[in-house]
Amino acid sequence: MNVPLPRLLIIDDLFGRTHANRRNQERANLCGQYLIEDITGDEAGKSGGQRIKQPVAQVVFCRGQIPARSTVGDTVENDLEGTLEIIQRGWDNQAPNQPRWAMVLLDLCFYTGRVTSVSNEKTLGMPEGRPSDEEQYFGLQLLKAIYDRLPDLPVLILSSKPRDQVSREFSQLGALGFLPRGEENSADLLRDYIWRHGLIPDDAGEIVGHSKALLISLRAARRAASDRRNILIRGERGTGKELLARYINRQSSHERNRPLITVDSGALSPQLYGSELFGHKRGAFTGAERDRVGRIQQADGGDLFLDEIGNMPFDIQGALLRVLEYRKVTPLGALEGQSVDVRFLSATNEDIEGKAATGGFRQDLLDRLREGGVVVLRPVRERLEDLDLLVERLVREAEQAKPGAMRREIEPRAMAVIRSHQWPGNIRELRSCIYNAVFGYADVEHLQPVHLNIDDNRVLPATSEATAEFKTQTLDELIKVLAGFDFDNATPSELSGRLPALQKAHASLMARLLKAALKVTSKPTLDDLNGEIQIHPAIKLLTGDRTITASRAADLIKRLLGSHLESSGFSTVDATLKKAYETALRLRPRRRGAKKKPSNEPN
Repeated sequence: MNVPLPRLLIIDDLFGRTHANRRNQERANLCGQYLIEDITGDEAGKSGGQRIKQPVAQVVFCRGQIPARSTVGDTVENDLEGTLEIIQRGWDNQAPNQPRWAMVLLDLCFYTGRVTSVSNEKTLGMPEGRPSDEEQYFGLQLLKAIYDRLPDLPVLILSSKPRDQVSREFSQLGALGFLPRGEENSADLLRDYIWRHGLIPDDAGEIVGHSKALLISLRAARRAASDRRNILIRGERGTGKELLARYINRQSSHERNRPLITVDSGALSPQLYGSELFGHKRGAFTGAERDRVGRIQQADGGDLFLDEIGNMPFDIQGALLRVLEYRKVTPLGALEGQSVDVRFLSATNEDIEGKAATGGFRQDLLDRLREGGVVVLRPVRERLEDLDLLVERLVREAEQAKPGAMRREIEPRAMAVIRSHQWPGNIRELRSCIYNAVFGYADVEHLQPVHLNIDDNRVLPATSEATAEFKTQTLDELIKVLAGFDFDNATPSELSGRLPALQKAHASLMARLLKAALKVTSKPTLDDLNGEIQIHPAIKLLTGDRTITASRAADLIKRLLGSHLESSGFSTVDATLKKAYETALRLRPRRRGAKKKPSNEPN
């Protein structure tokens, strides 16, 4: 994959100006010093330009003032709104061949006023300046405006001013660093700043995309990769958390090739987990016929990727914590531990913090696993800008994987169908859909909507009776839908007899919500590895009220499940909910005169 160079915007009153009959020589010198390629296009046809053979980045220059070209007699003024408009246009750019700004380099002092013959002779096009230029830096005004409007856009100060004079001001206003002019290693400094702070795609092309959401995740991953502390990766299923772990490993392996070993926590049984992680000696248990080197030792000197850590058995969590504390691993059946140098990259799609808060995961282990930071990988629905690139990549991969498959064009109508889908399974679901389309229609030359097996791919009749199923992906979306539902235009026939059905649906929804809370707060025990139901922590989690008593929690359980039992019948209710209801009744038996329980409710 051909990844374009990072695109920077330099806002500077000296380098951003143009001249009538020649190039801006100060700009050309800066490009040579920092090894950057000028693509502004405002000096076309003028002689004296130089070609940078291996540029660090491409750069667009902006004066930040009007006029952009000034001569004797002109008055130069700072242009805040015009400059912000240029910044906004480059930031909103979604074209893959014209990437958005990876970073802005901003000067501090912009000189204004009238261009005189004396000031012009000193520096071509330079105004004589005003006292306010040095008293109130326009660069800092611009920095504040950028941070207020575009807080995700990284900004560095590029200035000849002494850093200690302006350090407090530019750091308070959101700048990420200071790049002094005239340093001998200027190109290396700029390259390092781009790596640490710039919004740049994966240069290896393994992680596909150029959306803001993805680039922010990649930047967070590079920053976390700069040392050997453990990193936690958060993201929904199918977002590519293992790919991000490989990216982190690559960013840390410039000096030497560090191994990356993967453990899928969800695919291991509790019995195999310890042996897989720590290894074992021959005879350590029945079936251990030879010594086995565990995954932790295999990753020595590199990284161990623990996928879906929420599935890790509780006793293994304690053993892993000891490895993290003492940096030694003891194989099963061994008497002595062996020293290891391993960074742990963990991933989960669960609310692992909530699970730890309610005892479902060791809090001390979680603290260790995220000591180097948490990197969040956003779902596909927040990365719609990446869909064209993702689909193109997946289609070509599928064509190569299917012998004899023809190369096909991706029709706009097919892309429209793909964009309209929510992709709850994220890239994994998208990949499956594209592969099925190519494998199922290997002999066609155009990818059409009919080839895509997507639930949303249906045409609804254009009548008032047509209804479209809506899908929500989060509780916030569901609450928003319910809160905004409007009955004002309902007819009497539409409302007739609907209350019982609505009550039943609401009771079922509350029961499913409660079941989810019971599952994430369940505590694994030796007798029940799936987790012991705990109604008190579940209600604390749902209400957000840590002071709620166990008795009050039991009352809420009975209230939440009461109408559900009346509509569904106790014999058909889910086993988890049934157990929760029975626990609530033991804690808070019914009082005399209370409403009669359902006839099929146990005593």
